[in-house]
Amino acid sequence: MRKKPLIITGIVLVLGAAGIYAYREYNRTNVNLVEVAPDFTVEATALVDEFLANDSVAYNKYRNKILVVQGIVKGVDRVDGDCTVVLGDTVEMSSSVRCLLDSAHVAAGSAFRRGNRVTIKGAITGFKKDDTGLLGSDVELTRCVVEEKK
Repeated sequence: MRKKPLIITGIVLVLGAAGIYAYREYNRTNVNLVEVAPDFTVEATALVDEFLANDSVAYNKYRNKILVVQGIVKGVDRVDGDCTVVLGDTVEMSSSVRCLLDSAHVAAGSAFRRGNRVTIKGAITGFKKDDTGLLGSDVELTRCVVEEKK
């Protein structure tokens, strides 16, 4: 008869630990990238060229990494409170780096104008390749923060 209280105590402890873990995961937030050291610093056009040369090798190199990307603003897209800064060659409609700004940095990104040289830090999320060659391919970064504006 002594096994029954031990089993009940064990079940209560396991359920309590599972509840605490679930609560912490549910309330977890992303780390602010302002405080994170970057893994790579790269020019926007060089990053795009690296993905165009061999996207699988480049994606494996940059996967789960924080990048500082420097480049010239091609444009700023504002949709439903989000702000995406597009970096790349402003002369032609070529491939670009699309940086979705963190919600705390939308105001800084909205002030950018075409031709500004900026430095943005973000987490790489993927590469959208344009097989037709008409629109250009895009490297995508999220949770971006503005490092500096020149």
